[in-house]
Amino acid sequence: EDIPRLGEKGIARLKESLDNVNVFASRLKSYESDGIGVTTYLDHDYPEILRKIDDPPPVLYYKGDIDAWDQEYIAMVGTTRPTQAGIRLAVDLARELVRRGFGIISGLALGIDGAAHLGAIKENGRTIAVLGCGIMEIYPAENVPLAESIMKKGLIISEYSPYKPVGKSRLVLRNRLISALSRAVIVVETNVDTRGELRTAGYALKQARPLFYGVPDGTLNDETIGEYPGVIINDVDSVDEILKYLV
Repeated sequence: EDIPRLGEKGIARLKESLDNVNVFASRLKSYESDGIGVTTYLDHDYPEILRKIDDPPPVLYYKGDIDAWDQEYIAMVGTTRPTQAGIRLAVDLARELVRRGFGIISGLALGIDGAAHLGAIKENGRTIAVLGCGIMEIYPAENVPLAESIMKKGLIISEYSPYKPVGKSRLVLRNRLISALSRAVIVVETNVDTRGELRTAGYALKQARPLFYGVPDGTLNDETIGEYPGVIINDVDSVDEILKYLV
């Protein structure tokens, strides 16, 4: 009753949950049999970096190589309608960052996200995919094979229960985790018609992560970026410039 904003409904739900502990215990065993790990804010293996943001997820579900938590990551995101130049830049940047000792974190979306994951895999590096759905409901379906490749050495993670379907608000909220789990955020390519990738840029600024923009097609401008200013990078040779900001 002393917890702010919990309210009578929240208290009632907590009491109901306590009455169903056996149900949750059974569910956890089922997740374990599917290879799904679960960690909560109160557990020692919860990513420490997430405790420092305003809205850390109380529960994280993950699948893959648990050692991937120990890596430092650079976030790479971008439009789902990339140019060929954008895809090449994403792959090349990911490969070079892996060579420099970093992993790549992104959102498993079509386009730039998928290219960034693939670039890390090609260089035998680690990569993490943050989902806006449950781990057993991979979205988009076209990237199920990519998710399986990621899990061999990296992780897929979600704050949603394993069978939760994708939702627009969930896709937006997962961007805060992509930024929070990274040392820096690179928006590899934007699209003036969608600009959803700029939500991650917004979280980067809020969470004090260095923010960079790629210009693979030469069309990036202040109107596209809007209120999310960052450092412009032109090609893979800009990796040295990116690393200067990682203090």
